[in-house]
Amino acid sequence: MKTLTIRLDFLAGPVWKDVYDPVKQRECTGIRVVDDDANIAAIDAEIQQLYTSYFEFDSHNAPCWFNEEKARADKGKMLGLMGKLNKRLAQIDDGSFIVKDEETRRLQAL
Repeated sequence: MKTLTIRLDFLAGPVWKDVYDPVKQRECTGIRVVDDDANIAAIDAEIQQLYTSYFEFDSHNAPCWFNEEKARADKGKMLGLMGKLNKRLAQIDDGSFIVKDEETRRLQAL
């Protein structure tokens, strides 16, 4: 059984992709039901876009600055999206993976 990690990172999306698929020519999870699910892909992209928007370049006397105020303001939206992601993962769970959500708790603490 494979562990599917949920972790936010710049330009990476919350569904951690740690396998390169040479057929699809992209990074993926290596879990077919996850990688082939259009709903997961859409939610992942929406979360990635929102999270990436918190990074500002050449701002606040830093080459890259994370806007925590904006992240806190969007807390409800981000938690809603993470809930939607986790719900969809539970719906498609075929027993081939377990979810390790490293983000929801961090977001709740904002």
